[in-house]
Amino acid sequence: MKRINRVNALPLEEFILLKREVAKRIFAKEFEACRELEKAARSDSEALDSKVPNFLISPLGLILNRVFVVGVVTELDNIGTQGEMWKARIVDPTGAFTVYAGQYQPEASIFFSTVKVPAFIALTGKARIYEPEPGSVFVSIRAEEANVVDEEIRNRWVVDTAEQTVDRLAAFSDALASGYHGEELREYLIERGVSSELAQGISIALEKDVSQEFIKLLRTSIREGLKALDFDGGTGAKADQKEFVLELLKEMGGSKGVDYATFMEEAVARGIPEQVVEEVTRILLAGGQCYEPKIGIIRLVG
Repeated sequence: MKRINRVNALPLEEFILLKREVAKRIFAKEFEACRELEKAARSDSEALDSKVPNFLISPLGLILNRVFVVGVVTELDNIGTQGEMWKARIVDPTGAFTVYAGQYQPEASIFFSTVKVPAFIALTGKARIYEPEPGSVFVSIRAEEANVVDEEIRNRWVVDTAEQTVDRLAAFSDALASGYHGEELREYLIERGVSSELAQGISIALEKDVSQEFIKLLRTSIREGLKALDFDGGTGAKADQKEFVLELLKEMGGSKGVDYATFMEEAVARGIPEQVVEEVTRILLAGGQCYEPKIGIIRLVG
């Protein structure tokens, strides 16, 4: 085993040189809970090397510098004062990514200047974190490349990302139950088939207080997201209910959107129970087939 300067130090040649260009798949809920990988968790040579990029670490131990996400772009604004600086909101089944692209990201900037909202897009970029004051943390993506994709590609990304996240949750739960810490934990996880990078990340993450509520919400979000994909292939009553809600959304709001309270009243008046409308709407939101351009307004994608 390679020597590690500290219990939590990352092997420079194994992690930085080989892993930094790998774009990780991660859901928005886990991404927004990421924090900067502390300098103390790196080797001395890394801490002194200005060329070593900044890394983030998720509550489940995923260490990342670049990410690959697929979702629905629901908001897009040019916030630049002296030039173009695009800010986008990309939604997946668990939440939303905040994305920026400016003059130093010409390909992404050109893409955002032409794409029409809403649309399914695939995006690669670098993770960024900003902490203006203690306790106030903003995590975002600096876009490198983006392309319009179809719903099938988005669905494939959701499934693949769900599988990776579930595996990470399992490894994290195993680590919690093991009672090991530091290098002992890292060796234990590697023996259990966990990658050395994730094993190192989990050993670091476990030193912090990971909210069990966060883990519960993440699991629920994943289930809802996958349920939304399965819903498309449903038959019988559920398929009819979904079709009814879609048709009513088209009828009342089209691509402009409709007030949700008004929509609910109309659906109930036509014989659909309020609970059913809420469930179907939630699944459509999770599946990216509709979204909320602002609170209380439901709008179809496409």
